[in-house]
Amino acid sequence: MRQSVEKRTKHRIRFILVIASLAFLGLFGRLAWIQLYLGAEYEHMAFENRFNQVTLDARRGAIYDAKGRPLAVSVMQPTIIANPVEVAKSQRTEEVAAKLAYILDMDQTVLTQKLKDNANRWFMYVKRRVTEEQARDIRALKLPGISFQEEPMRIYPKGELLANFLGFVGTDNIGLSGLEIAYDSVLSGTPGKMMLELDHRGQNIPDTTQTVIPSRDGSSLVLTIDETIQYILEREIRAAVERHNPAKMGILVMDPNTGRVLGMAQYPTFNPNSFSDSDQQNWRNFLISDVYEPGSTFKTVLMAGALEEGAVSLNDQFYCGGAVKLTSGTVQCWRGLPHGNQTFVEGVQNSCNPMFVSLGLSMGKEVVYKYLNGFGFGKKTGIDLSGEAAGIVLSQRNCRELDLATMSIGQTNAVTPIQLLTAFCAITNGGSLMKPQIVKEVRDADGNVLESIEPELVRQVISPATSEKVLSVLETVVSSGTGKTAYIDGYRVGGKTGTAQKVVPGVGYSKSEFIVSFLGVAPVNDPQVVCLVVVDYPKGADVTGGAICGPIFREAMKDVLSYLQVPTQIEPQRVSAPSFDEITLQNYTGTNVSAAEAKAAAQGLTISVVGTGDVVYAQLPLPNTRMLRGGSVVLYTKLPKSLEAVQHTVVPELTGKSYDQVMDVAQECNLDFAISGSGVVMYQQPAPGVMADAGSKVAVWLEEPLAADAYGDAAGP
Repeated sequence: MRQSVEKRTKHRIRFILVIASLAFLGLFGRLAWIQLYLGAEYEHMAFENRFNQVTLDARRGAIYDAKGRPLAVSVMQPTIIANPVEVAKSQRTEEVAAKLAYILDMDQTVLTQKLKDNANRWFMYVKRRVTEEQARDIRALKLPGISFQEEPMRIYPKGELLANFLGFVGTDNIGLSGLEIAYDSVLSGTPGKMMLELDHRGQNIPDTTQTVIPSRDGSSLVLTIDETIQYILEREIRAAVERHNPAKMGILVMDPNTGRVLGMAQYPTFNPNSFSDSDQQNWRNFLISDVYEPGSTFKTVLMAGALEEGAVSLNDQFYCGGAVKLTSGTVQCWRGLPHGNQTFVEGVQNSCNPMFVSLGLSMGKEVVYKYLNGFGFGKKTGIDLSGEAAGIVLSQRNCRELDLATMSIGQTNAVTPIQLLTAFCAITNGGSLMKPQIVKEVRDADGNVLESIEPELVRQVISPATSEKVLSVLETVVSSGTGKTAYIDGYRVGGKTGTAQKVVPGVGYSKSEFIVSFLGVAPVNDPQVVCLVVVDYPKGADVTGGAICGPIFREAMKDVLSYLQVPTQIEPQRVSAPSFDEITLQNYTGTNVSAAEAKAAAQGLTISVVGTGDVVYAQLPLPNTRMLRGGSVVLYTKLPKSLEAVQHTVVPELTGKSYDQVMDVAQECNLDFAISGSGVVMYQQPAPGVMADAGSKVAVWLEEPLAADAYGDAAGP
């Protein structure tokens, strides 16, 4: 019995020893796990409990214009922070919130609740980047748990100037749009850190060593854009908005020889100092992000390619009958009337659609696409701004005859303004396609140059000889063609106008909304600046590129050329020329002669009346013609056919008239009308306004209006 008790006792002791050993092994294993595997994590947690890490924001680099004038700078502003634990321990949460809310213009209830919700945290932002006056008033109160921190604040000292180009930064000092986001990694710098030792209550321990890793300020940018040129462009935009009330408009100016952007202005815009107050649509830089069918300004590209390929010479003859019939449609001339016989140069001056259609078809799509690709259409230009679009170019494989025809007059393909002006730089600078450049230097915080950015050649597209020919033709457009309103006294100016119908999704080409533009260069004998003026949906009676954009170009460029100290060139023929005060000729047909004379006199015109009737039957020049004030107008009165003494008569305008309306006119004219087709008059020969012998034949073609009758209309002057 005794042995049995001893045996049971020994088993119990062994069992207890085993259990104790297992427990010891478990504790040892746990200790080893903590020491070997979780040691770093627990050390980090202990470090965080002991130390408070404060981020030291870096000062964002400045942005300067080409002459070193600041466009965007960063200044240090006080930020109010709270230690909600200390605020709660003071038992003055409501009082602290009330006093802060009063000074900072905040909602007291919201702030009180925020402090209570974070009562177990050591850090909370009260309000970031307050004024010095607000910070001074709060310091004087010595509120428990309330302290201060310096943070950089982005300031745009010129307000709206260049806003869509520069963009803006967010509360955390990170670029959100424009140049600010494109160069964020360069401008933002590297944040620093400060370590503060804390006691068990989370309070800083006085006289302890503080570890500081200083921040490194961001680098600064020096732009190619000149502030003065930008002021000039934005001044003209404000004036144009008042006159024409467009949906949007922009002006781009570049140095054609380097590709450097000298100015980039647009409407609508916003103030980047308070960007959240503006509609987000106003933040867009549509000059690089939006595409549109350019219309006749695109004809400069086709012209350059045709001259380079030898497909045309300056003296080649073309005939415009008012439209070009293709197998799958008809492309009309923009004015709805024939230009008749003309040289290539005259066709460019007239912006004649049939001539350019004939030219494009004769070149063939392989050659046309060679220059579409060569000038960079359908691809991003590579400008250092976020949000650039690549444009839209119909694939060569899917290009049909009608597509090639409409491409030739600036339809079908869509471009961005920066693409079009970059191509124009190549056309006017001797044929070199340059990458658009907006930054010329990167400097460190001390002003030392870290990087100097040189102009970048993409490729050679046309020869210098071809470039000279194009410039000579473009000069005649301003001196004698649709671009006369862009002429600048003392400078040789070249350019091309454009009037494009807007494309309405799901509908097609709009009948009432247009995008008008002017593409110009000066001086043509030594190109220093190129400029694109584009106006989207202007309001008014004469909505053409020549009437609206030509004067904007003229007023802006005469000041830009003067500012850049480009020498003037005295032209004797211009010195003696009358004033270029242009007017749009009214329609006097169908009105009483005396009333027509009074209207013409009010426009500063001189009148000659041919015939003895009382009603104006026709006029020369035609209605809506742009002409100089002081010019002459001939009014033809209605004559009965029975007056056999009449040997000559003027051909009436029939475009758009029905068959019955043409027959009504025929009853009043001593002419023989040969009418073919049905629908409405699309074109006629001879052209309206021509003096013809009595009894002469006038051929009139009628067609049913096409659903896509915009072919050609979008490529006006």
